[in-house]
Amino acid sequence: MYRSVKYPLAALLLASAAMIAPAVAHAQQAPAASGSSLASVKIATVGVQNIMRDSTAAKSIHEQLDSKQRAFQAELTKKEDALRKEEQELAKQRGSLSKEAFEQKVKAFQERVTTNQKEVETKKMTLDSAYERAVAQIQKSVTDIIGELAKERGFAVAMPSSQILYADPSLDITADVLSRLNQRLPRVDVRFESPSKQQ
Repeated sequence: MYRSVKYPLAALLLASAAMIAPAVAHAQQAPAASGSSLASVKIATVGVQNIMRDSTAAKSIHEQLDSKQRAFQAELTKKEDALRKEEQELAKQRGSLSKEAFEQKVKAFQERVTTNQKEVETKKMTLDSAYERAVAQIQKSVTDIIGELAKERGFAVAMPSSQILYADPSLDITADVLSRLNQRLPRVDVRFESPSKQQ
């Protein structure tokens, strides 16, 4: 499975946790006589990691990324094999070429190696940026769905379950979020653009 070095799920965790601030401020500003306090704030928990693993949209992203990564790897392997063969041929020619001619061939070979290394890095950046853009679509939908559920059920704070030591299972809205997400965003079409086109 494709695994990106950058993992933009942190943005969703922050987006969910950001809902805490207004609720806390409201609870703190309420008069003590009314009995309002932070303890009375209704909360919900969301298994963000479960959603990113089990949603059909997330699965579609990984399938597309895996396919593209395999295609990239096959292309790069072919070029690496060609370079390895060229290196072997170059070594054989060392004794039959003049020093100047050999050095020119070595220089040309090194330039091709450098070009190949840059291509590897470019393809990695293409995969990573495609992953981030695709996951951002899921993040937005999940945040919108949590907002809708908050209005329907009256909770003021939604927190990622991974950030909580313990919470009553009745507070967990993961299944509801996942169900709505699968209906609203069953698939995400991943766009693979080279870094130069993104600027």
